Amino acid sequence: MSNKIKKSVISPSPHTGGSGFAIAGKPLRYFYAWVVVLSFLAYGNTLFNDYGLDDSLVTNHNPLIEKGLKALPEIFTTNYIAEEGIHLDYRPLVKASYALEYTLWGWRPGISHFINILLFAFAGCVLFNVLLETFSAKYFQVLFIGVLIYMVHPVHTEVVASLKNRDEIFVLLFSFLSARFFLKYADSQTVKFFGIGLLMFLLALFSKISCLPFIASIPLLLYFKNKNVKTAALAFVGLAVLAAAYYFVVIHSLPGFARPYDYVETPLPYLQDMSLKLGTAFYSLAWYLRLLVVPYPLSFYYGYQYVELVPLFSLWPIVSIIIHLSLFVLAVYLLRRNRLVSFLLLFYLIQISLYSNLVLPLVGIVAERGLFFASLSFCVLLSWLINYSWQNIREKPHPESKKAALLYDVRLGAVKTILVLVLLMGFGAVTIARNQEWKDTLTLFEADMPHLENSAKANYMMAKEIRRIYRTDPQLTKEKLETESAKAVHYYKRAIEIYPQYAQAMEELGMVYAIEQRNTSMAIPMFKEAFVIDSTLWRSANNLALSFQLSKDTAEAVYWYERSVKAHADNPKGLVELSKLYYMQGKKEKALWANGQLLKVAPDSYLPYYNYAIYYMLEKDTVSAVKYFEEDIKRGEREQFPYFFLFRYYLQNGDTAAAVRVKNLAPPVSQ
Repeated sequence: MSNKIKKSVISPSPHTGGSGFAIAGKPLRYFYAWVVVLSFLAYGNTLFNDYGLDDSLVTNHNPLIEKGLKALPEIFTTNYIAEEGIHLDYRPLVKASYALEYTLWGWRPGISHFINILLFAFAGCVLFNVLLETFSAKYFQVLFIGVLIYMVHPVHTEVVASLKNRDEIFVLLFSFLSARFFLKYADSQTVKFFGIGLLMFLLALFSKISCLPFIASIPLLLYFKNKNVKTAALAFVGLAVLAAAYYFVVIHSLPGFARPYDYVETPLPYLQDMSLKLGTAFYSLAWYLRLLVVPYPLSFYYGYQYVELVPLFSLWPIVSIIIHLSLFVLAVYLLRRNRLVSFLLLFYLIQISLYSNLVLPLVGIVAERGLFFASLSFCVLLSWLINYSWQNIREKPHPESKKAALLYDVRLGAVKTILVLVLLMGFGAVTIARNQEWKDTLTLFEADMPHLENSAKANYMMAKEIRRIYRTDPQLTKEKLETESAKAVHYYKRAIEIYPQYAQAMEELGMVYAIEQRNTSMAIPMFKEAFVIDSTLWRSANNLALSFQLSKDTAEAVYWYERSVKAHADNPKGLVELSKLYYMQGKKEKALWANGQLLKVAPDSYLPYYNYAIYYMLEKDTVSAVKYFEEDIKRGEREQFPYFFLFRYYLQNGDTAAAVRVKNLAPPVSQ
């Protein structure tokens, strides 16, 4: 076969009556270029975006990532999130990619966004190749247009425009690369391709658990390629065994793997009413279908009560059940009649299953990233409908010739051309506009909150972000503090109004009242109610105790510090103050006990030694006081008093050298 390909021309197709759009006889790389160009047209404006929502988990000055490539051993041996007793998931590949980026370029969000687009474009080329390899050139036009629609569908903005969600792009890329090599194995029966397919899927596993539905989807592709049940079954077993072994090792190697669900994230684990559980699950599936057809408005978060809890025997759950059952029945019916449509329907049902709330509860109940893989079916089906609305093309063998093997045609009539352009431009315009809203976290929140007023978690997140911004503003004025703290109060109160048991929101609202607005009378009820609802919120008890301490109510302060320490033993602040207050009450043994506990939880801190020194000083045990003040200054005490006490003690006892030593160690007196 000649390596030279005759130069193709773009001209009116004889099959379209001289109108419309026709690309005749182009090599496959030409169409890959279209996929790449369209990806950058749709997402190019994200290059000007900053870091955004939750990016700090994997980038945006993450301390682990700042270690660069030196962090790789720690990245691959620790949880995706490990903080305050929570150990969540295992996604080392996305963190490793950002560690490499940081090593090469430092903190450059524009470069990170560029890499996201590039990875998405490459993944689009791979999935197009896999679909074409599976269904042959006969479906070239349908598959090509379908992939183009997929690349611009607005529902993907949460993944592509968000740096944190690069893990989903990795899953898409490596899962379809895995499928590509399994298809090569199916054609050649060469074992090395089977092994490379497993290796690619292992990389998908290293990316995110959302790759698990591909354990069924990849064998499905193999089956639809040549109806070889044995090869498909072998691939399924290989992928399933690999995933089982992977998670066995991961779960037994990490201190934890799952996270607790907050009610405002998803109430489903807390519901005893099976009708509400199933009804809400099927309602969420209907929501996904609506987002595919009308991807507006898009939201950074859904959750309780933006997505309502509905009983099973109500309108939308019943409609959803009928639709999804019909999709399955139609897919089975079309197995021998239209393999492409049958595959697309089954692929959708498999991929959406993980986000259906039927397998596992989903944080947020609905999430746009849940459609990142499943939407491929919708986009290709849309292309199929466009292509087959005006003509019925029966399945027939594609001509096997050198030219057919190398060159591909896209021949569209005028009506089809208009429809495709309208879809691409319409979806593309929404995507480009949504990308701008992902500019940074506050811009995203401000864009979405007008329609998220009924989401408890969204209101809480908005309040928290407003507070974070003004508390870190070096040029914060009193007027701005008043204005911004009032905004934060509004969103915290709205979150509590939606979910009256929202203890975390109550605690933080109390902190706004106490710290920013200096209104302890408003803060104290918030702290009390938060701690009553959730006794793990030890900071609320600490804050309550501090409020009573400032108002000279020692008994109430002691009571709440005790509750705080009981709720959270590793509580230096509570133990420091408790030790002082016990001594003020004359409870010397309790004071020593509290300080002993402080020494256990903060052995490297100067605080327990300072407390011991003060205790013995007041008890007239000067020798013990000197001993503990010496330990205090060794650990970096910045107050003047311990140095003054030691200096005077050594002078009075004639130890001039020790006095000079202490004087030289003393911090400068503040002006």
